[in-house]
Amino acid sequence: MSKKSASDSLTSKMELVNKKVREINDRRKGMKVTRIEDELDRQELKNYIRLMGVEQGSISLESAEEETRAPRNNIFYATVAVEALIELALVFIASTYLLAPAPTTIDYIIAAVCLGMFGYLAYIMFKYVRSA
Repeated sequence: MSKKSASDSLTSKMELVNKKVREINDRRKGMKVTRIEDELDRQELKNYIRLMGVEQGSISLESAEEETRAPRNNIFYATVAVEALIELALVFIASTYLLAPAPTTIDYIIAAVCLGMFGYLAYIMFKYVRSA
């Protein structure tokens, strides 16, 4: 193997490792990363580097403690408050239909739809609050 092809091979391996580092950093961006997830990401990168046959030099992941987050300003809190009010309204509407004196099948369907929307909005709100 000539020097040029060896250096090209090393360069391409380093590009692949750097791509893997960017992929892991992008996956972690905007999320609260626990110490366990941080350690798993580091092990994944270490195994990938070992698989590629490249020495681990200045390659590092962004620290979980030094993670930058979007600032939580008044708009963020207003949005969360409005979402919470919408969810309270959905639960109130569903309970009104379920606690009616003689609920019909339509009442049960309307309550199920309201509770389904409640579940979906709760999941979206949880995901949004966790990532922000």
